[in-house]
Amino acid sequence: MIGEDAFLTLLRRWAYPDPAMEGIRDGRQVRFATTDDFLHTAEEVSASNLDWFFEVYLRQPDLPRLSSSRSGDSLELAWEVPGDLAFPMPIEVLVGSDTHRVEMPGGRGVLFVPPGASVEIDPLNWVLKEDRD
Repeated sequence: MIGEDAFLTLLRRWAYPDPAMEGIRDGRQVRFATTDDFLHTAEEVSASNLDWFFEVYLRQPDLPRLSSSRSGDSLELAWEVPGDLAFPMPIEVLVGSDTHRVEMPGGRGVLFVPPGASVEIDPLNWVLKEDRD
């Protein structure tokens, strides 16, 4: 969601909250922290609001479901999330040999699909979800 560079920076900042500690290997950098501490660091590193992500994936047990329907030249995607929580998770769709990132503001997105083109949603299975057609 936040990109590989930001994710690796997040992990480094989580392990070593102060860059001066990055060279320490004797355990002095160990600390107690909460999920909210991790959320704050993730938002700081990514410069993104990730509350919705943590609410869906860490604060309740059910996975979001992705439903899809194809009609004419459009593919409609919709997230179904427990408790109707906000979930604007974008999703990649392979159309023929081209990959498209579908933004999902409000939990819904639409993608133009040429007639007869093959479609594969989340072809690399990067998003933790229940699929529903």
